[in-house]
Amino acid sequence: MQTGLSAWILAIVRALEDAHVEVDTLMDNIGMDHARVGDLSHRYSQDQVTSLWIAAVEATGDPNFGLKVARHIRPSTFHVVGYAMSCSATLRRAAERFAHSARLISDSAAVSFEREKGGYRLTADLNTGGRQPIYQTIDTMLAGFFLLCEWILSASITPLEVTFRHRKPLDDQDYRAVFRCPIRYNQATNSILFPAETLERPVPSANEELATMLDEMAAKYLAFRFSSRFSRKVRDALVGQLPNGEPSKQETARLLAMTERTLLRRLREENTTFQEVLDRLREELAYDYLRRADLTVENIAYLLGFSSSSTFSRAFMRWTAQRPSAWREGGGIADRTQPDD
Repeated sequence: MQTGLSAWILAIVRALEDAHVEVDTLMDNIGMDHARVGDLSHRYSQDQVTSLWIAAVEATGDPNFGLKVARHIRPSTFHVVGYAMSCSATLRRAAERFAHSARLISDSAAVSFEREKGGYRLTADLNTGGRQPIYQTIDTMLAGFFLLCEWILSASITPLEVTFRHRKPLDDQDYRAVFRCPIRYNQATNSILFPAETLERPVPSANEELATMLDEMAAKYLAFRFSSRFSRKVRDALVGQLPNGEPSKQETARLLAMTERTLLRRLREENTTFQEVLDRLREELAYDYLRRADLTVENIAYLLGFSSSSTFSRAFMRWTAQRPSAWREGGGIADRTQPDD
């Protein structure tokens, strides 16, 4: 079952309160426990979240309600990911962290962040596998990320463009007030294109050492999230294959006594892929291995099933924007944090 963090729901509740809607009654009517909203570690089912969005838009009569919710987004809304974003060295690193760990916030989140000519584009969508979310949820994802970036930077930002898959509303003044840039509707993706120089601006509260620790926490939370799901069985089947080289879908399916097609279908039902499960596993193990002074980077690359240390280094750079050796020098090995005798 796909779920979303209660902290995400808290932003919706705050916007409903601003609109003078009786929130407790509204949530009770759709079977959501309003008492759990204050528990920021609690998760609601995706079906409940979708029902709340529909009820909220109906109760407010505001087709642009998603933009109102976005103004209540804070680092705590995104759990440990939000705190890692707020102490990133640059907005680019904050965006990379958001894209990398967005599924901790919502199982259905599908976020990518890529360099393209003229800047960096963050693309967002929701793959619920069931009831389709209403477009206001996407408005909140994009506008919430954008406004949080301004909050982190303590300065205004001007994107190059914003695109939405949904049609243009009758009145898009609220959209123009939030983004202050060209907005295109009925497009293939939901995205924000940032100028490269904007995202390379330093964050005033930057602390990459702390952000790196939070990255590790995010990786462990994600691993725990999948611990009772089919993807956990896939992880277990992958662990034994890693020292023998790149794990294969065929061998993993054989170890789980199923066809490769069934393996991929069941992972798809959990809104994940074979490669994503493999990447998450390798990342989690890499943090632990890099703390061990007895293992070289070459040893670790072998243990993680990479063909070479350079291949491992490229993957680690993709996860953390650091080389394994730099991460280790930054405090990964516990012995190096002890005072000299």
